[in-house]
Amino acid sequence: MSTIKKVIEVLASSDKSFEDALQRALTEASTTVKGIKSIYIKDQSCRVRDNRIVEYRITAKISFEVMHKWDPSGINTAPEELQQPTADDAPARSIDGGGTPDYSHVEVKTEPDLPREVQPGGSATEPESGGGYSG
Repeated sequence: MSTIKKVIEVLASSDKSFEDALQRALTEASTTVKGIKSIYIKDQSCRVRDNRIVEYRITAKISFEVMHKWDPSGINTAPEELQQPTADDAPARSIDGGGTPDYSHVEVKTEPDLPREVQPGGSATEPESGGGYSG
């Protein structure tokens, strides 16, 4: 059976080197993504102050295998703060809905806040437009 891979794009930075920025991206991604197979450096840049490099920045694509089998034994292995309360945890509450979340307290906006001021031009990757590494 062939495998299917998924790709995510990440941004990382380091004050030491491009290699350190790349390792930081990989280390952080591996905390939530399993089965990482490769990392591709899409872009590199530096931030400069007083004619010295003060920050190394990378944009990388990380590929990993899509997991095909669901393991029901791992259903209650989430950290305690993320697990659903049981009847023993909340004796004063009744639990209805068969596990369906209750969103009745959430306000849903069905129309955007208009009018909105639109600025022509800009780029998703230019810091002046708030993209990429703005700041």
